[in-house]
Amino acid sequence: MPRSFSEDEKERIKNLLYEKGRELFSIYGLKKTGVAELAAAAGIAQGSFYIFFDSKEELYFRVLEIEEERIQAKFKAKLLDGKKMNRQKFKEFLQEALQVFQEYPLIRQLWTDRELETLFKRLPRKMLDQHTSRDTDTLVPLIKHWQSESSMVKESPEVLVGVIRALFFIPLHQDEIGADIYPRVADLYIEMIASGLVREESN
Repeated sequence: MPRSFSEDEKERIKNLLYEKGRELFSIYGLKKTGVAELAAAAGIAQGSFYIFFDSKEELYFRVLEIEEERIQAKFKAKLLDGKKMNRQKFKEFLQEALQVFQEYPLIRQLWTDRELETLFKRLPRKMLDQHTSRDTDTLVPLIKHWQSESSMVKESPEVLVGVIRALFFIPLHQDEIGADIYPRVADLYIEMIASGLVREESN
C-alpha cells in the first residue's frame, strides 16, 4: 500500500516528478520511459506514483503544459511591446513560434516515436478540452487587441485562434507532405495566414 504524504511532501514530490519527468522524457521518449523509472528518479515507490498522476501520459502532458505556459508568456511579452501589429511582425511571430515548437525535445520525441496519437488517446477528453480552452483564453485577448487597433480582420477571435492552432499540426505530417518540400510548405502557409489575417498598413 502506498505511504501517505503530508501536503508539503506532496508539493515537493510533484514538482520533482515534473523535473525528472522532463529530463527522462526528453532523453528516452514516452514509450521507453516507465513509471518505475519516474518514481525512482523522484525517490518514491512505484505505487506511490499514482497518488500524483493517473498515468505516465498524464505526467508527460502536464510537463508539456508547464513548458508551453513559459513559452507563451515570453511570446506575449514580445507581442505586446507597444508597437502596432503589422503583417511582417505577425509573420515573424508565427515563424519563431513554429520553430520553437519543432525544436522542443518533448515534441520531437513524440514525432520520432510516432507516439502523439497514442498520447492523446490515453488522456481524458476533459483534460484535452481544458488545454484547448487555455490556449484560446491566451490568444483571444491578443486578437481582440489587434482587432481594436484595426490590425487584424474582423472575424470571430475563436475562429482566428483555430487558424493559428492549425499551423502547429503541419509538422506532424512532414512525411505525408514530403521532407524535401516541407520547409517551403510551412513558410508559404505562414505567409498565407499573415496575409489573410493582418491588414496592410495604409500609406
